[in-house]
Amino acid sequence: MVGGDYQKESEVSDNAAVTADGGATWTLVRGLSGFRSVVAWVPGPTGSVIAIGPSGADWSTDEGRTWSALGGDGFDTVSIAAAGGAAWAAGSRGRISKLTLP
Repeated sequence: MVGGDYQKESEVSDNAAVTADGGATWTLVRGLSGFRSVVAWVPGPTGSVIAIGPSGADWSTDEGRTWSALGGDGFDTVSIAAAGGAAWAAGSRGRISKLTLP
């Protein structure tokens, strides 16, 4: 899960957590570059996850345990194609963008 303080979009804090037992317990992880409003699982066997917020995006290849910042504009929401490889993000002022995923 991801989150943070939406009034401090660029603040880096313990704003992500992972679970290995279906949500019974959670472990805070560091590494997100700021507030993130959505996290999405990338289909396939890679364990990749993308987190997006108004100030940017972050990418994980280990099921959210570690994160790397992605360049570019931020968005508010994302939806990943069922087959993977592409995602659609929407942001402020009606912005919509196609993201190509590795």
